[in-house]
Amino acid sequence: MPELLAALDVGTTTVTACVFAPGGDLLSRASAPVRTQTPQPGHVEQDAEAVAGAARRMLRVALAKAGRHAHDLAALGMTSQRTSLVVWDRRTGKALTPLIVWSDLRGAGRAAELQQAGFPIAPQQAAAKLEQALAGVDGSAELALGNIDSFVIWKLSGGAAHVTDRSQAWPLGYLDLMSFGWNEALIAHQGLDAAMFPQLVDTWGPMATTTRQALGAAVPITADVADQQAALIGHAAENAGEAKVTFGTSGTLNVSTGAQFTYLGGPLPPFVLSSVGGQHRWCVEGMVISAGAALDWVRKTMRLGNHARFDHLASSVGDAGGAWFLPALQGLGAPHGDLSRRGALGGLSLAVGPAEIARAAMEGLAYRTREAFEAIYAGAGLPQPGVLSVDGGLTASDAFLQIQADALGLPVRRHAHREATACGAAVAAGRGVGLLTEADTQGFARYDRSFEPDISSDEAQARYSAWKTAAYGG
Repeated sequence: MPELLAALDVGTTTVTACVFAPGGDLLSRASAPVRTQTPQPGHVEQDAEAVAGAARRMLRVALAKAGRHAHDLAALGMTSQRTSLVVWDRRTGKALTPLIVWSDLRGAGRAAELQQAGFPIAPQQAAAKLEQALAGVDGSAELALGNIDSFVIWKLSGGAAHVTDRSQAWPLGYLDLMSFGWNEALIAHQGLDAAMFPQLVDTWGPMATTTRQALGAAVPITADVADQQAALIGHAAENAGEAKVTFGTSGTLNVSTGAQFTYLGGPLPPFVLSSVGGQHRWCVEGMVISAGAALDWVRKTMRLGNHARFDHLASSVGDAGGAWFLPALQGLGAPHGDLSRRGALGGLSLAVGPAEIARAAMEGLAYRTREAFEAIYAGAGLPQPGVLSVDGGLTASDAFLQIQADALGLPVRRHAHREATACGAAVAAGRGVGLLTEADTQGFARYDRSFEPDISSDEAQARYSAWKTAAYGG
């Protein structure tokens, strides 16, 4: 009987497929880059057909690397970037628009109009961009739309399944909070055809089957979950108060609020964590918009060498010598929500050298994370956890994780697989096929190192207060 679990993670920059044993061992991993185009200012697009093709190829490559075949898979779980948008023709299965990526801001003006009409839509959400996307589409086509998860599942199932789960539907902007179905009022207001929308399915459970042509066997697709929520599942952090931070290009903190919907304001939005059998779990998200991207900017602009040298510089000194950094190169995210704010590097003197600048950059990111962390836990009235779980490419930096532990005054533990999103998708797929229970998630939540704070809480508070005064004034 097949028992292996496959996870497909279609991210903003990379498509990754993983094969896991049911106990959590990672058997293989295969990745391919995703090319992004910016045809005009504010527009961010990808080739949806190329992304779907890469997803299928990476699944096949991962199976080959593991020395296994598709018929060895018990189930496949899907996770992807959120609130992207693609429209395709049901009859041909071909994409009619580019994949419009979440960071695309062509919908800023329309979002303001929808807000005035009583629909709280943000510029990044697909609901602000769909009408523009449809303007260039052939009216004779039989249209289907969705996030990239829906399009990939459509392709893998040979067009048999047009589905999405509510963790994916919520950030699109079309999920109705009261009915937990599609928002009929918004759809009618925009003059859209409700038949274009995917069927809403549980986050895990039977929802589609791959064709033999797509994967070489009929494999059940039994999970579909948005990327940051998948990472929470991969950290076994689904209960209220549990959290994780994914440090990549951005730094994304998610805190589970369990069954409680918690609204803390625009910069700290609520998201559906999972929805199964009518039971909904929620989380609150705080994003530091420029994380790894900000550190790379400092490293390259100041000519501080490769990643290894940058880490060595930052860890070679005990403090930043009065230098400070505000990582707001693309605006100031949670908890401020000020997209007009820009980054700053200050406190420079003759005593500041390359090592102090590298450390100041890492400290700035660590303090921004602390800001979001404290805002969510205070606002939600939740007790802070005894440890912060982290994943993502930036967690390869021991120097940064030590500085983060010092800044928070909490141990920071690093997920062994780095990208916990794939772990979460595999766990959800295992639950959906009946192979795993929630207790079995612990086998996937593996950590290769814990970083303990090296300074006292008083010292941490003093440094944090000094940074805030320097970065924000007052």
